[in-house]
Amino acid sequence: MIRIVCTLIIVPIFSATAQQNEDAKRINQAVFNKIEYHFNLQETDSIYALTGATFRQSLSLQAFQTVMSQQLYPLGQIQSAELKSYEKGIGIYKLNFLSTPLQVVLELDRLNKVETLLFQPYAGDPTSDKPSDPPVKAQTFDRYVDSVALSYSRKKHTHALAVGIINAGKTSSYYYGETEKGNRSLPDENTLFEIGSITKTFTATLLAYLDQTQQLRLSDIITQYLPDSVAKNADLQHITLLQLANHTSGMPRMPANIGKTSASHPQDPYAGYTRKDLYEYLTSYKAAVPPDSLYIYSNIGFGLLGDILTTVSGKSYDEMVQEFICKPLGLKNTTERPDQSSQQVAKVYDEKGVETPIWTFDAFSAHGSLKSTVPDLIAYAKAHFKMPETDLEHALALTRQFTYFNPPDTDIGLAWHMNLMGDELVYWHNGGTFGSRSYMAFTPDKKIAVVVLSNTAESVDAIGASIMRKILDSQ
Repeated sequence: MIRIVCTLIIVPIFSATAQQNEDAKRINQAVFNKIEYHFNLQETDSIYALTGATFRQSLSLQAFQTVMSQQLYPLGQIQSAELKSYEKGIGIYKLNFLSTPLQVVLELDRLNKVETLLFQPYAGDPTSDKPSDPPVKAQTFDRYVDSVALSYSRKKHTHALAVGIINAGKTSSYYYGETEKGNRSLPDENTLFEIGSITKTFTATLLAYLDQTQQLRLSDIITQYLPDSVAKNADLQHITLLQLANHTSGMPRMPANIGKTSASHPQDPYAGYTRKDLYEYLTSYKAAVPPDSLYIYSNIGFGLLGDILTTVSGKSYDEMVQEFICKPLGLKNTTERPDQSSQQVAKVYDEKGVETPIWTFDAFSAHGSLKSTVPDLIAYAKAHFKMPETDLEHALALTRQFTYFNPPDTDIGLAWHMNLMGDELVYWHNGGTFGSRSYMAFTPDKKIAVVVLSNTAESVDAIGASIMRKILDSQ
């Protein structure tokens, strides 16, 4: 959703007489005609010159130029436009582009300067002559999302940013930037991003699903699923599947022998690290701490967990994700290996804005290999809101059960981290590669979810957490 929101309070500007309302409507249309003219010539400064003090306090010229050049001008020229409704000083115009229509909400101040300029997906023809007023609260929240998102996307090294929100029974999506540096193409609902370690929550769901369907037990010792040559290592013989899934196995973040494969392609560190390498590491593994004694975030633990799940199911990691999670939930764009002919994956950039490879995974697929979209992750979050009935829904509920306390204030489920925001328990996970960042949080009780995806190695945690906090504070 493309928005420029620059008002906090919408108030009637003109008196209620029919003549004054008609005059105000005519002036609103005249200002819109100027905006349309300057838009098609990409004369950003001229559009900004039409704005008033309230607008300029909310959005600087530099920020306005960024929004126009990165989000709106790439749509092409306005082919035609029409006024759909005008009431209480607010005009709503339909804009027809070659690709998709948008609508503009335009409000002027008492000096006939632009106070509100809101670009959004076209809502369709109104069912009556009196459309409902744009809600003040909703526009204020849109403005807040834009402000935190633009503070991120205006940085010189950042590129695409996508935000999805579930609140009050409604789903909203916001898209910024470019899917590839210089292509002037906004991300959209079909743009796939690396989601990094949010993949771990899918892996935990697979574990819970196989437990729910009695193909294994969370309490099983991992060595019963490993080759004899590995299982004889005494330091592995007290680790459970649950401990792999809540980071209490005692295993370190990374295996000591990953250097021999990552040295040949340092920007893609997991490529070429095979099951043989994994088992080689496990054969000589020496525990620094005993299981269940300490929370140590472990990528190797989830890599091993995924390997065990493939052994139990007889399917590859991606096959399990598709069969047990994606197909039942209708997730059409969540995959380890996107179809290059039909699925667009945003290019990825490091912390300096330099293009870097999308990571490939071998033995570590279950740790961070998935790519996904905002709509898919929103649907995934929404599945956590349901009262469990199916095996998958019971598995999702199982991933949210408390398994470990990590001081000072974080509870751990299966992969999910849990923290209080105010009085509300929020489940969350983030992810990152050398060229992407992701954040997902939700609260089943309030049926709220926030998803933030970026194709740049610049954390989006603060954006996601602040949006979640803003929603909770408003309730």
